[in-house]
Amino acid sequence: MPNVVVIGGGISGLSCALNIVDQRPDLHVVLLEASDRLGGTIQTDRTGEWICETGPGAYIDRHPSTRRLVERLGLTNEVVAAGNAVRKRYIRHDGVLHLYPDSPSALANTELLSEKARVRMLVAPVNPRLSKDVDWSVSEFARAHLGPEAAQMLLDPIVGGIYAGDARALSAVSVLPQLVELAQNGGRVFDALIGQGQGRVGKGSMVSLSSGLGRLVEAIAEVLGDVIQRKSPVQGIRKTADCWNIDIGGDDPREIQADAVVFTAHGQAAQACLGPLHPKLGTLLAAIPSPPVFVVNLGFAPKDVDHALDGFGYLVPSSEGGSILGVKWTTSIFPTGRAPVNHVLMQVFMGGSRDPSVANLGEDELLKRARAEVAQTLGATAPPQHVRVFMHRSGIPQYIVGHAQRAREIESVLKKLPGIFLGGTTLHGVGINACTTTAERLANNIVTSLPVVHQVPLTTHHRMSAS
Repeated sequence: MPNVVVIGGGISGLSCALNIVDQRPDLHVVLLEASDRLGGTIQTDRTGEWICETGPGAYIDRHPSTRRLVERLGLTNEVVAAGNAVRKRYIRHDGVLHLYPDSPSALANTELLSEKARVRMLVAPVNPRLSKDVDWSVSEFARAHLGPEAAQMLLDPIVGGIYAGDARALSAVSVLPQLVELAQNGGRVFDALIGQGQGRVGKGSMVSLSSGLGRLVEAIAEVLGDVIQRKSPVQGIRKTADCWNIDIGGDDPREIQADAVVFTAHGQAAQACLGPLHPKLGTLLAAIPSPPVFVVNLGFAPKDVDHALDGFGYLVPSSEGGSILGVKWTTSIFPTGRAPVNHVLMQVFMGGSRDPSVANLGEDELLKRARAEVAQTLGATAPPQHVRVFMHRSGIPQYIVGHAQRAREIESVLKKLPGIFLGGTTLHGVGINACTTTAERLANNIVTSLPVVHQVPLTTHHRMSAS
């Protein structure tokens, strides 16, 4: 009875289920999603000519897993590449936008760093080489290789933008593996950071889909069809003599038996469902926090924005204070198809480890803070012509110091629970490309481990709901 249950309808669960279905039509696959909506943090709101993303609006095309997924879904003709504007990025410091110094000449002329800090970067020695046995925080790593000012002004906002995290707490080896490897092999972190040489930050092309990234989710859902069961919150997972029992709540309480279970949710959901399976698992998962992140989409007429939106957007160092992580200029990244002609669209990101208290704010206050940010920094004081606010109560998993060891321990525990697989963003990367790569790998493991048999329907037992 080789049956597979995938838990979680985000991009990780969807792509994993699709890979399994494609490779093993003899398997009975079910994807359980707690809510009525698929995609997790990926969703596209289309209102008239405004296309707003709830979270990520693009992915970095590094590993070919996402490209293969797009090709499988017949979406290749809908792929759009980011414009050249993405090469220009800004850092907000003392209320002023400074171009990110991405070359030696730009570094020599930037006012973002003092002359002392610039010299410190230029003459930074190759050493200190990092011991592979020591897990430094991003802040410690950057201060050692670049100096304190550059650490605060250059790397701190980058990890804030990618992870919504605190550079003082995040693990350098887990969130900046290319830079750490470069340093361990005797390379200069300075060269990579300003866009020279191997291991440079942000290497890879940025792409999306013409109608928004939500199209990716919609296309997978169309292919999977009845494989997906929405409004099916998992309340527990139990081991029996020869299979796993999944307890499902909601309007249709039931139990499903399966040989393989892929869990792709993170945060409290992972702790609640996987924690009881092993004494260590709950504690290990609890050590990977997921602070809330909120996204406010604002649309304006160009005349209402004083600052030229001539780049990707800007990031905010933690030293600036406040809850704003950065502002992404959507219509500069993808100049066509995201807003009405002659209008601009931007996303304001806030919260994360920077200010988890935003979880206590209502939509009106979030909008108020977002408008205050763009009014002060970009001169966008007029009322926006389009607004969408999205709340992610369980945000990006934080790979804090010790994460690599923690991930190894979790994987060691999972080996003692044959048939249980952990995907998603909990352990190995938070971007879409990382998610589809992990999903593809897990799917390959599952389809090669389960025996080929005549298709047997998944065993389901309906339970009487309490009244």
